[in-house]
Amino acid sequence: MSQLPPGLLLFDTGIYIRASRGEQYFWLTQDAHVFERTILSAVVASELYAGTRERQEKRALDQLCRAHHSLDHFSVPPAAAWVETGILLRRARGAFGKLDFVHHFRDLLIACETVRAGATLVTENIRDFARWRSILASAGRTLDLFDPGEAGE
Repeated sequence: MSQLPPGLLLFDTGIYIRASRGEQYFWLTQDAHVFERTILSAVVASELYAGTRERQEKRALDQLCRAHHSLDHFSVPPAAAWVETGILLRRARGAFGKLDFVHHFRDLLIACETVRAGATLVTENIRDFARWRSILASAGRTLDLFDPGEAGE
């Protein structure tokens, strides 16, 4: 298992996809201690639902969401988070130039949810999320990132 950082964790969508396909991150589905400190964002759940292909995948995702709800570890962005994400994207456009809103909005919303939950974002997409970390820092907020691939399985 990767040496995950302490505290609450929020996994990016790609981590769940690889785990569900049995490609990597077996500990995500097998280690109860990891599950107990994991926050599932509604944004990530939405992306996962959009990618389901079969009824069985949808049912497994329903079960995952229910389990997170039962632990009170299901994070739903409040209205203020949606507004803040739009404001931060405007700031990012000023700092980085033209950005595709649709492509980046969900990732920045996931980053904001991670900060709001006081968690560490576990993602293979460190490069893009480092950009969001810098934008969040300009707003006085700290995004902790962790790449499980760098730590090894």
